[in-house]
Amino acid sequence: MTVERKVPADVTYGLSDADQHYYEAHDAVTRHLPREHRHAVHWIEVDGRKTMLVNNKLLTLIPNPTYDPVGQPGSLEMYFRAQNHDGLEMRDIIEMGPIPPAARDRDARVRKLDEQGVDLAWVLPSLGLGLEEMMRDNPDMLYAAFHSYNLWLDEDWGYNRDGRILTGPLMSLVDPVKALEELKLVLNKGARFVTFRPAPVHAPDGFHSLADPMYDEFWHTVADAGIVVAFHGADSGYGVYTQMWGETPKYTGHKMSALSEVMGVHVERPVYDLIASLICHGLFDRVPNLKVATVELGAGWVGDLCRRLKRSYGKTPQLYKRDPLDIFHDHVWVAPFYEDDVSNIRDLIGAERMLLGSDWPHPEGLASPYEWAADFASITAAERRLCLRDNMRELSGFPL
Repeated sequence: MTVERKVPADVTYGLSDADQHYYEAHDAVTRHLPREHRHAVHWIEVDGRKTMLVNNKLLTLIPNPTYDPVGQPGSLEMYFRAQNHDGLEMRDIIEMGPIPPAARDRDARVRKLDEQGVDLAWVLPSLGLGLEEMMRDNPDMLYAAFHSYNLWLDEDWGYNRDGRILTGPLMSLVDPVKALEELKLVLNKGARFVTFRPAPVHAPDGFHSLADPMYDEFWHTVADAGIVVAFHGADSGYGVYTQMWGETPKYTGHKMSALSEVMGVHVERPVYDLIASLICHGLFDRVPNLKVATVELGAGWVGDLCRRLKRSYGKTPQLYKRDPLDIFHDHVWVAPFYEDDVSNIRDLIGAERMLLGSDWPHPEGLASPYEWAADFASITAAERRLCLRDNMRELSGFPL
């Protein structure tokens, strides 16, 4: 299904896209794994289908980690715009095809960006977003895998080679010492942002808030380097909430039940809890120059969080150093989904805190980032330019 849209005539500038993806190479995780952790990831066959075993657990986040074939960009737009009036299964909507060359090859991606009218893109993991949840019970393995992955990422894509493509190395706070070591390594290689999943820290000794003061040295190092923390949709371990209501705890990518969709346990719930905890646990008070962005998590959670923060501050202002809505505005940038009401999000957080995130080449995104500019038609031309170009350039440390 093609959705009719008209891009405003003033959008003649190059776009900044905060949510594009690569499809990982076959050896993305294993290329640099030390010998003692070579068992961490295996390619196996199940019923004639090639898939991955990660920490002796079957990968479920990605239905086909070979990406051959793979869902074509934009083919699930009807589904995500909630226009599936015939009640088709997702497998009957999605269009499958070969991997786009630009999803695996950096030079091809630069040519694709030129074709798309995108000047600057954050290019993010696909498979990598499921690793932490699958390895969190073995911190040594987790950090070996993340380090190997980040070395592969720098080799094949680069963190920032030419100001067109920025990639975000994977980070975890399961071990704050190792986390800081990895952060310093990627900063030395030129990283402009780092990637986290939206989830509490699930360490061997239990759960911790990312805003626990034990992690402040890490956050100060991020902030002092002037880079951004990108929280991206991933396996956040929230399947436990559907399990409590009698459903499977496994995060199986697009295979969602009615209850998990309504509860928002894999998208809106984790990011709501994340941003609430960062604000309420005082992280931005202790690290006042920290900047975070939420991508591929939409903005459906923003209104309710703003409402709850406002009510909480009205009831117990003594629990805050300052108005939590001001903290939200000063520190958090949000990339809405194309199905979100852009003007409503603008009214809540301001156009200066919104980003374009196309999700290309994933099938749940759009066929081209430029098409999404039409969904910003309800705001002013000046506000559009902020959302579609300037905000991300400024966050990334590039001139406007």
